[in-house]
Amino acid sequence: MDIRRMLGIAALGAAATSLVFVPGAGAQTPESYSGSSTGEALRLSVFGQGLTLGSTLSEVDSAPKAVAQGVGVATPVFEAGATTATVEGGDGEDGDTEQTCEGPIDQIPGLSILLACSSSVASVADGTPSSDATGTVGRIVANPVATLLETPLSEVVAPVQDGLGQLLDALQPVTGPVGEGAGIDLDSSLRELLDALFTGADLVSVTVGDTASGSNVSAEAVSTECTADGARIDVLDAAPVAGVDAPPVISIIVGEARTSVVADRAGGDPAAEADPSLVTVRSALLPGGEVAVPIGQAIEIPLPEPFGTSTISAAAGTTGVGDDGRTFANASAVSLDLLNGEALQGGIELHLAACSSLAGVTPAQLPTTTVAAAPQLPSTGSDGPNALALACAVALAGLGLTLLRRTRPTA
Repeated sequence: MDIRRMLGIAALGAAATSLVFVPGAGAQTPESYSGSSTGEALRLSVFGQGLTLGSTLSEVDSAPKAVAQGVGVATPVFEAGATTATVEGGDGEDGDTEQTCEGPIDQIPGLSILLACSSSVASVADGTPSSDATGTVGRIVANPVATLLETPLSEVVAPVQDGLGQLLDALQPVTGPVGEGAGIDLDSSLRELLDALFTGADLVSVTVGDTASGSNVSAEAVSTECTADGARIDVLDAAPVAGVDAPPVISIIVGEARTSVVADRAGGDPAAEADPSLVTVRSALLPGGEVAVPIGQAIEIPLPEPFGTSTISAAAGTTGVGDDGRTFANASAVSLDLLNGEALQGGIELHLAACSSLAGVTPAQLPTTTVAAAPQLPSTGSDGPNALALACAVALAGLGLTLLRRTRPTA
């Protein structure tokens, strides 16, 4: 076959194909992603006063943007040991991994905090964001009675103390049998605690672990994670007497909580994990002296007034997909409602070791290919993708016909 004839047929075939498939007019949709984690070491309400301790936040998104925030202590009135770092729109770095600390914190009546620290660092390198935050709190002591003793209201303490003693006298028929059943002298223990409380014993003391949140992006995935270390809470811990240090009436040991979400940038299913805290309660008032609180359940430790009942709840962890399509992991806080007597104005509420992580990726979308309804010649001055494709098709068809005419056999 003549080479011109073969080229002509090929040109006509290419022209026909180009008339059927025409590039779409839409632009490519870029990849979008986001990831964030938040954590709280302790959220506390002391006799109606609320505050958050050891909180962290880390965020990244495809802007690119990186944000990190850490707070040692936050109240509606002030913050202590707070840091923040932000980088947005381009490469850069902000913040420091070294912690900023303040302490002791004594602005809250009835509450003393040894130390409040945090660190925050955010960066974007080659368009890839990263952020990390930490929060740390020293020992916390709630002792409103000690504060009361330092005010003019101390004049009414003695009558109150006498009244509480009379209350214990009235409760003796109850505390006696309960104590015998538990193998302890409950009545004497409560009287010793009452005396110690009015001479400087700690009503509640808390030793809190660190909290950390981090969000990072790699070539393969967007990952975000929160970790809240454990804590120990001692309730009615009297000072040593004659060199003998008696154990607290109630001790609560809270384990580590952790959440994480890893979202595949290639479009695979995200992986989410939520590990809630395990809780152990120690008290002479409990059978055997120690009880592990099952996940998702609660136990109660009753004390006579003015102390009231203490409730300890161990929350479960959850994972799933939110309404916005992003995957989440939550390890809800362990909840403590301590000394909930009327005389203590609602007692002390604590939420410990809470973590939450959230991440999602929408991969980039390439332009679609559309099918031409009918070939049309481009209008003058048009430079759109469809017009250019049709112009090329017409040129190919003309070239093919020209080559075929030149190869037509003569008579």
